[in-house]
Amino acid sequence: MTHKKLLEDGAVLSSRLEKFAGLVLLLGVVCASSASILFRLAAAPPAVAAFYRLAYAAAIHGIISASDLRAYRDFDMPTLRGALLAGLALAIHFLLWFTSLDFTSVAASTVLVSLHPVFTAALAYLFLREILSLPQILCALLALAGTGVIAVGDAGQPGTLLGDVLALGGAAAMATYLLIGRRVRATVETMPYTTVVYASSAICVLAFLVSSGTSLGGYGVREHILFLSLAILPTLFGHTLFNWSLRHIQTFNVSASVLGEPVGATILAYFVLHELPGVHQLIGGALILLGLGFLTRYRHRRGVAPAEDQ
Repeated sequence: MTHKKLLEDGAVLSSRLEKFAGLVLLLGVVCASSASILFRLAAAPPAVAAFYRLAYAAAIHGIISASDLRAYRDFDMPTLRGALLAGLALAIHFLLWFTSLDFTSVAASTVLVSLHPVFTAALAYLFLREILSLPQILCALLALAGTGVIAVGDAGQPGTLLGDVLALGGAAAMATYLLIGRRVRATVETMPYTTVVYASSAICVLAFLVSSGTSLGGYGVREHILFLSLAILPTLFGHTLFNWSLRHIQTFNVSASVLGEPVGATILAYFVLHELPGVHQLIGGALILLGLGFLTRYRHRRGVAPAEDQ
């Protein structure tokens, strides 16, 4: 099948899906919400699960982007360095976030790691000199207040509090990844970029595994199905659908729907893992989502598109 034929078939499929854009977006939210659940179901250590998710995702995206190798010509040396740094930041994000799920609840972990817009705003001020307005600061403070509620409630449980800190570290790493990607993506297509990022990120995690003496072998079919599911559901059919939806649904609606991921993860955790969050986690999570929701809405009104997520 020729490249032209692939493009034509893709355009036809996209046109048909446009009629069901809302359902496609909802599917993306559900799939993205499955990430923490799939990890908790896997018996592998966090770093191993992170490696296989990234490796499988890189392979899948590489196969898809192989139909147009010309897109890789846009990778000059500065662009390649940026993609490699983004891969390192993404590796740190997954390592910290997946590890946090060993210590705290799915609800607390997913809502805390969703704080990356607050970290993005802070880093943009420090490194890009983007001035924060008073409404942005107030929205960030509201979200941080929710973080404080969760931390206070978990303070009596040292392991749980450690999980909260790791999830916050994962949010900071995601913010760094997005800031780098915002610049690099200006000159390269999505699929080639994500292929390079996922591949370099998998190599970074592999280096960590080798240095720590952790083996990648000994996992059966069930575990690899879970690893592959992590690469397909929350990645390919999660955030890739978010990006597709941006062409058919208003940016604010897409961005706001992403905030449904922690909610979806909490609901799935209840039915799949029989895990019910505590009162302080529910209150803190509600404050965080409220603050992020207002922050997203304000950024949209100012005409600033939300950064692409993974």
